[in-house]
Amino acid sequence: MTTAQATALAYSLGYKKTSYKSHGQPVFKKGNRYITPDVDSHSGGVWKMATSVKNLGSKKTRLGTYDASLKRIGD
Repeated sequence: MTTAQATALAYSLGYKKTSYKSHGQPVFKKGNRYITPDVDSHSGGVWKMATSVKNLGSKKTRLGTYDASLKRIGD
């Protein structure tokens, strides 16, 4: 997924782009949730989600991996 595609999808889900990056990818925020594109997509995920930008950086602190419509599909 390109940055433009990720941005369009995030906006359609109600997320706003922040000035932050996680692993070189843009970070989007909605309420107290942050998402970033899943660049490795090992589990077929589109997004990683966490409660802070810092927490996006580690599997231990993320909320999980999600599909394009933010349905949780893994850790």
